Amino acid sequence: MWRIGLLLCALMLRTASAEDPEVGRILVANDQLGDPNFSRTVVLIIQYDEDEGTVGLILNRRSDIPLAKAFPAVKGARRDPVYLGGPVGRTVVQALVRLGAKAPNATRLVGDVHLTVDKDLVERSVSSGADPSRFRVYAGYAGWAPGQLEAEIELGAWTVIRAGPAAIFDGDPDSLWIRLSREAHSVVARAIPGPLW
Repeated sequence: MWRIGLLLCALMLRTASAEDPEVGRILVANDQLGDPNFSRTVVLIIQYDEDEGTVGLILNRRSDIPLAKAFPAVKGARRDPVYLGGPVGRTVVQALVRLGAKAPNATRLVGDVHLTVDKDLVERSVSSGADPSRFRVYAGYAGWAPGQLEAEIELGAWTVIRAGPAAIFDGDPDSLWIRLSREAHSVVARAIPGPLW
């Protein structure tokens, strides 16, 4: 009988992830996730295709490299850090920027948050001294092969949640995982019905 209860509990936990993965959703790493590349991370999904795979940016890993050092030729660059977007392609630079209107060379992800790899837009944002609540630069990205992320979610490695621009540009990224992890646990707890036995 206890095996049936455990099986039912596991099935409910698998289906209790609040959301399905899609662009603009956030992945919150399970506290038991053993991969050091993703331990205690919060990842914004920036590309999602069942046939092509998934790409994301880790939101809560600041590097020691300031924008002023990463863009030495750009006047007005601030001391705000470049973020480590993931373990893949560390030389690939992407930026998240909040824009009031659709901009060429920028892809809308959620709300007014856009992704860009456009050098001119990134350098204009750096030189304007854009506030980190509206603009952040990421080196590298996280990537999953088709079906890989879904399998990891099913195993309980990630919880998928909706989160808006405030979470994406959170002012305290060092504590973001702790706060969103609590939220993810409460979402899962609400999704599980009353006692099983």
